[in-house]
Amino acid sequence: MRTGTGRRAAALVVAAVVAVAASACAADLPEADPADDGADALAWAGDDLDLEGAELAIGSKESVENELLGWIAVEAARAAGASVHQEIGAGGTAVVRQAQLSGLIDAYWEYTGTGWQAILDQSNPAGTPDELYEDVRDRDARLNQIDWLPPAPANNAYAFAATPETIDELGVRTLADLADALEREDTGPTICVDETSGFAGDPEGLRQFEEAFGVQVTPAASLPTDELYEQVEAGLFCQVGQVLNTDPRLAAGALEVLEDAGTFTIHNPSMTIREDVAAEAPGFEELVAQLSPRLTDEVVRALRAEVELDGTPARQVARE
Repeated sequence: MRTGTGRRAAALVVAAVVAVAASACAADLPEADPADDGADALAWAGDDLDLEGAELAIGSKESVENELLGWIAVEAARAAGASVHQEIGAGGTAVVRQAQLSGLIDAYWEYTGTGWQAILDQSNPAGTPDELYEDVRDRDARLNQIDWLPPAPANNAYAFAATPETIDELGVRTLADLADALEREDTGPTICVDETSGFAGDPEGLRQFEEAFGVQVTPAASLPTDELYEQVEAGLFCQVGQVLNTDPRLAAGALEVLEDAGTFTIHNPSMTIREDVAAEAPGFEELVAQLSPRLTDEVVRALRAEVELDGTPARQVARE
């Protein structure tokens, strides 16, 4: 999920936020992790940059994807010479954002769609990644002095997927093709949805698809995630399945995601950082500029698969 919840982690961070004045420096806080002292820091092997002497507090939301992205940023910044305090898996969107505004953390990855709708309370997000990013970047900088660095191409958005054989059989490669197929006089393709994603009742989900193409969809079933993938791979009862675009189960390649020209709200991860901190550590923006392009859908799916399907700890995956 794009915005996780966690009562215990949220309570800890909220308590800390209340205790820290809005002007507090994150570097003044006590270390939460013995590894934060840099003793096991990796060696930076990217293009030259220097974060020697920089002090950063990097956090993340608590989903596996967010924790992976957070650990990647932590390990990369430490490798480049920064002293890093980490608050990985600190809570949901509201908690981590408040921690940033209050000075408990300096930087964390946030999704452009979440920024526009949940954080900035805006509607009708732009339908292209660049336009949405620029809208979020400009508005948050003006209102809250938060910098949004250029986002990664990975897109944690709703999507539809099917096997290559089903795609060929139905002749659908895009969401527009799928909508056309649903309106054929004969029986259209059967669509199943992931009951854990909330797609069926989400204004950004099923209704967004229906309104975009003027169609009505009656899902054949609402299934748990693992069962959904099994049924769509079988291609009988569920010919097309609703998925999340960075789901680790897509890493195996058994299903292909239908192309989306901007129907579903875009959720590219972008590193956000307070302007005052960014000004004191200019090398951090360059570091993120080297990391972000590497974080494609395929890479994020593969990283998540190592954690969620293989059971490898997120920090270990990030370091490797």
